[in-house]
Amino acid sequence: MRRAMVASALAVAVAATAGACGGDTAGEGQGAANEIEVLYKVEPTWPHMEKVLKQAKSQYEAANKGVTIKLTPVQGNNEVYYTKLALLNRSADSAPDVYLHDTFQVNADVAAGKLAPLDEYLGSWPDWQSQYADSVKQAAKGPDGKIYGVPISTDTRGLWYQKDVFAKAGLPVPWEPKTWADVLAAARAIKQKVPDAVPFSMYSTKPHGEAATMQGFEMLLYGTPGGTLYDDAQKKWVASGKGINDSLAFINTIYREELGPKQADAFNPKLADKMNLDWFPAGKLGISLDGAWSAASWKETSTKPWPEWTEKMGWTAMPTQNGEEPGAVSMSGGWVMAMSSYAKNKKAAFDFISVVTNKDNTLTYSVGSGDLTPRKDVAADPKYTAGNPSVKFWTDLASVTHYRPAYEVYPKVSAQVQEAMEAMTTGSQTPEQAAKEYADALPGVVGGPDKVISAP
Repeated sequence: MRRAMVASALAVAVAATAGACGGDTAGEGQGAANEIEVLYKVEPTWPHMEKVLKQAKSQYEAANKGVTIKLTPVQGNNEVYYTKLALLNRSADSAPDVYLHDTFQVNADVAAGKLAPLDEYLGSWPDWQSQYADSVKQAAKGPDGKIYGVPISTDTRGLWYQKDVFAKAGLPVPWEPKTWADVLAAARAIKQKVPDAVPFSMYSTKPHGEAATMQGFEMLLYGTPGGTLYDDAQKKWVASGKGINDSLAFINTIYREELGPKQADAFNPKLADKMNLDWFPAGKLGISLDGAWSAASWKETSTKPWPEWTEKMGWTAMPTQNGEEPGAVSMSGGWVMAMSSYAKNKKAAFDFISVVTNKDNTLTYSVGSGDLTPRKDVAADPKYTAGNPSVKFWTDLASVTHYRPAYEVYPKVSAQVQEAMEAMTTGSQTPEQAAKEYADALPGVVGGPDKVISAP
């Protein structure tokens, strides 16, 4: 993480932000709260959000005397975090004022009345008008057209590969697979010629939650002809079709041919750490289907730096199934800072959000985490790309990216996808059986048989 921030520049930025947003907010309204509680997740190998929030807390409190920022970390992965958030959000007395939110969960909380719209405050925040592209602004847009979060990150997904493993397997570098068959062929070559390495790794079990759905299944499905979870034209969920069957069959092939991680590793919530901190540096993994942020695992700010990664690692796009146009596929999401509808002092809560997501703090987060930045001024800063030669590649994947259908029921659909993926991982069902079970379950998840269709 970039540590050479200039203190005076930060002070100026904070003062400007505070001034633009109204300065001292402690007295807003009758019974306004003087404490803003902020909930976020933290993992031993993922300290980046916590560092930024501590930095923003110091900045905000210095500029807003009388208001205290209470940082409340949740130790654990995304699934642990959302379980805790759901429990706290049951009551106005326990709900945090501000929290880190994954974009795919936003509309579910909007429908439940848990989030406050930010439009009133965004209209007078100059950064929102000048530094965020219209496409980025959609990340936390509710069905009512209002904005419910300020992005702190965005991302894309593709394939990472270890060049030493590829050399031992007799595979070309640079590697540019054109079809799924090319990916499987490379994995098979690694299994045959580098038997002590995991040929191919992807998230495919319920402990990985949305990472399995998005980085796994959707990266396959959206690369099939017409593949999608939701038909925008008919406004219905896709219950069955060749794309779903073929995507499950790909996952099944990975595990039945022993091209993927062992079962214990596939179910390990810490699989990402094993892949990036252990297997790749040791030459024990050939290919992973993952995101742009993986590079943060190897940078000097990591808990286990790997300085050689820029020479040892390669990156390439995930191809479409049979090379169909546009030839590659990616998925994008990201995280936002959102405000609870229960927040007593909403003006102060938004002011803190604007400090967390200002240029300096977003730069600190992006450089440390490896996530792509949502801000134009950060993207133009040389510090953003320094030491990470992969940034341009991952940014350019936005030209072929897709977004999840972020409707209220999407998290439930995602859970059904994970059930089907896990059956492929364990071999408890055939792809056809898992696809049928998914099709049978989907109407009950999305609101009835009139809400689903079958694709060719």
